[in-house]
This record gives sequence, structure tokens and C-alpha cells, in this order.
Amino acid sequence: MKALLETTLLSLIVLHMGCVLFEAKETRFLRSAQDQATQQEVRQRLGAPTLERTTPMAESVWVYQLRTQQVDSRMTAAGTWCDEYILTFDSQGVLRRWTHQTQFHGGEIMPTYCVQGGYLSKS
Repeated sequence: MKALLETTLLSLIVLHMGCVLFEAKETRFLRSAQDQATQQEVRQRLGAPTLERTTPMAESVWVYQLRTQQVDSRMTAAGTWCDEYILTFDSQGVLRRWTHQTQFHGGEIMPTYCVQGGYLSKS
């Protein structure tokens, strides 16, 4: 029983470390920046967003779309990975919320949308 518990605990630790190692730098930054970073700080770190909008409640919404081409190999198909980050800033310009979605477009180099049901596909 003790060996099973130790093995399970070790597996969870390794899994968590793997997720942290392969987590996108944008995700790591946004996790630490929420409720602290200003629009200026986010722009310095992530660059200009793909789209900026203002809500009726004076919140700013920024959309980032990051596309990465994947070349064809024996193990993977060619295509494009697209990550969409949606950031919401309060009326004082502080990052309050963010979401992240990712989608692989197999065989497509320049898909017309980033993620199905994403922010820009709704606009």
C-alpha cells in the first residue's frame, strides 16, 4: 500500500513538472500578472495585441493570436498551431481576467480563424 501511494505521488509530481516545463511563456507570465500588471506592462512583455476592444463597462479586451507552423514528419502532420489569449483589463488598466485556447489546424498553413468559437470568430 505504501509503495502504491509513493508511486502515485511521484507520478503526480513528475506530471506537474512536465506541465510547467512545457507551459507557454505567455501563460506563465499571465498567471503571475493577473490582478497586478497594467496594460503597459503587458504590452511590454507580449507586444501589441491582434485586436483591442472596449466593453460598455469601460473594460478593455485585448486578443492575442499566436500561430506556429508545424512541419510534416514521420510522427506529425504539417499544419498550424494557433493559441488565442483573451485578456480583460479593468477601467484603471489592470489585468483582471484572461483565457487561453489552442487549436491545431492540420494541413493548413494560414487558417482563416485561430480557434473554433474564439473571440474573433464571434466578432
